Parts: sequence; C-alpha cells; structure tokens
Amino acid sequence: MNDNEKKLSDFIDSLNNEKKPAIETDSEELDNLYNVVRQIKSLKEPVMPDKDFPHKIAQSLNVKKKAPIKNRKRTWIGGITSIAAILVIALMINFINPINNSNIVYAMEQAYNNIKAYHGTLEVILNNEAGEEQVQSVLDVWVDKNDNYYIEVLKGSYKGLKTISNGEKVWQRSVDENSKNVFPVFTETYEFIFELGNEIDGVKNAESTKIVGDDNIAGRSSYIMEITPKGGLTYKLWVDKETKLPLQKQDAMNKAIQYTTRYTEIDFEESIPENLITVNLNEGFKEVDFVSDEQTDIVEDKNTVEHNPEVTVDADMEIEKAEQIAADSGSSPWKLDPVYVTQVFVSLQLSPEGIVGDYPVNYDDLSIVENDGTNVKIDVNSDKTDIKTVYLERLIRQDDTGIWTVIGYDK
Repeated sequence: MNDNEKKLSDFIDSLNNEKKPAIETDSEELDNLYNVVRQIKSLKEPVMPDKDFPHKIAQSLNVKKKAPIKNRKRTWIGGITSIAAILVIALMINFINPINNSNIVYAMEQAYNNIKAYHGTLEVILNNEAGEEQVQSVLDVWVDKNDNYYIEVLKGSYKGLKTISNGEKVWQRSVDENSKNVFPVFTETYEFIFELGNEIDGVKNAESTKIVGDDNIAGRSSYIMEITPKGGLTYKLWVDKETKLPLQKQDAMNKAIQYTTRYTEIDFEESIPENLITVNLNEGFKEVDFVSDEQTDIVEDKNTVEHNPEVTVDADMEIEKAEQIAADSGSSPWKLDPVYVTQVFVSLQLSPEGIVGDYPVNYDDLSIVENDGTNVKIDVNSDKTDIKTVYLERLIRQDDTGIWTVIGYDK
C-alpha cells in the first residue's frame, strides 16, 4: 500500500469510527478524494447514540409486524454501504493511477504529434552505486520535427561547444579552437541523448512498460514508468502527467555507473530560431564525421591489430548484447567511443566502488595507437594508474554502430 492509499484508508476508518480524521496533505488529488468520501459518508443513516438504542426502540414496537421493514431497512443500508465501498475503490484507483499502462503510450504519441518544436534545458547526471550524483553537463537544447537541432553546452567539460544539425549533416564549434576532440559522445550522438520523439518510439516498441509510481520533476507531477526494451536493460522514464511527454530518463546501473538525463525546463515552440541553425563556417564551425575523427582513423588492413594483453578481462556476452541494444536506442552512447570506454574502465580500477566527481584519469590522457575498426589498442599516459595499455574489441557488431568492450590490459 502506498502512502496515499494508507492516508485514504486511515481517513475512512476515522469517519467510520466517528472521529475527526487527519486531513493534512499536499496532494490536490487526495483532497478531492477526501471530499468524495465525505459525500459518501453523508449517505449513511445517522449513527445511533449507544448500543442499547436499537433494543429500546424494538421494545416499543410490534416486533412481528415491523420485522420485515427492519430487514428491508438493513438490506438498504447494506446496499448503500456496498455501493459506497465500490465507489471509493473505483475512485481510489482513478486518483492513484488515472491512466493505465496501455493508454499512456497512446497519450504520449498523440501529445508529441501535436508539437512542432521544443526548447529546454537538459541535465546529464552521473550516478554511482553509493547513491551519489554529479551534474556532468547542462545543455541548451532546441529541436524540431524535421530532425533539426541546436545544442550548446552550458556547463561541464565541453562548456561552450555548439552542435547544429540540419537532419543530414552535423556541425560543431568549440570554444577551444585547438581542441582535437570536440565531440562529447556521452551527451550527443547521431540523434542526441533524450530526444522526445526517440524516447516515445522506444516506449512504443518496448517489450514491456508499466507505471510504477509518481514523482515531481522540475515542479511537474509525473508518472514513473519502467521500460524493458526487447533484449535490453530495463530503465525508468518520468512522464509529465499534464503534457504526457517525457521529462526524465534513468538508465540501468552499468559497471557502477548510471546516467540520468532530465529536462529542468521545457517549452513548446513553433520553430527553432533561424539564427541558431544557420551555419557560418567563418565562425569556426566544422562538419563532424562521427565514423572516423582524428583519434579513430580506420586502418586499411583489418587484421593489423593483434591482442595479447598481460591481463585478460572476461566479458559477459549476455550483458554485452543488452548494452548494444541500449546503445542502439541512445541509452548508453558512451559505449560507442573506445576512448571513453577506456576512461571508465581505468577509472573504475582506481575507484571500484564507483566514480565520485571527476574521472581520476582524464580523457586526454588516452590515445589510440592502433585501430582496425574491430580491435583497438589504447595507451594510458597517466601517473595515477599502473595500467599502461588497454585492448578493446567490438564483440557484438563489427561496424560503426557496434559498442566497444575491454578485453584486457597491460601494466
């Protein structure tokens, strides 16, 4: 029994015992339900003064003559009580869970169909197994239904980075003109993380969905949904009760790391301002090639990289398959970047209980020395760890959409 159900049950018990119930609540829905219960209570016959009262009345009446009326009266009171109980149960279900698992998916789809564009502030939050969280980045996001978007990093390691897409090409401009690695894989991919249309498609195509609770996100009352994609890891999605659109997403805990992305603000617009999606190459924008950047040049010979690590890391193929599906849906985009996978792996060797704050090993401390598209060898240039080389392989899918898995390392 959740908290609202318990409060309602206590309220009904108090009324039935002719006691003044406790009515403190910050829920408008529960206030409305209290009022309904009071109205139902008013349908009851007045409570008799004491237990001897019926006996005294019966003594003054012809028992045989009045018995049928008395029985009918008892039946009628019982009927009212039964109706009231059924009504209360029905109303409880309606107030506590006014929308069910099947029609919320339809409601989300219809709500998204009615918007043209949206603008929001998106937080990317890193959580660890100790329950600690850190805001990794804050993004200013503009999106429309034609696959155009504008993203600016307002806070985080890539502060100032701007990304523009026209649905076919993507351009980026970094504040640091000398930066070689301007693309933050963990915040944007081909279709950046937590785009509303993609999330709704994910819910529609999921193996199972269910509402598991209620919460308040950015001042908005929301349903908490538990989504299990086909063959993937279960994650949670917070859906605004009013707009029926997603506000927050929390991935499954993966290697002591869990990502939460949420819109702290969101508004619905007619279009993206033209000046935001106009690319001026003179301002330093560069077209981004997501397949091969300066760190991941593909070697022609697909058999040039040989893996002979000193320490072998065993991979659970069932978990890897699930993570591939998660990456396909945009849930774990960092798994597509071998350098970032290496950063997470090495950092977890130093902090196996979970990463708190900044990664102990910097992204820039890692460099790809060999890459044939399926196997990667990365050097670690940091005095914070005794790991000097990490070996990775695409175990599930051997193309540009395949995730990377650490299979060993040298000390």
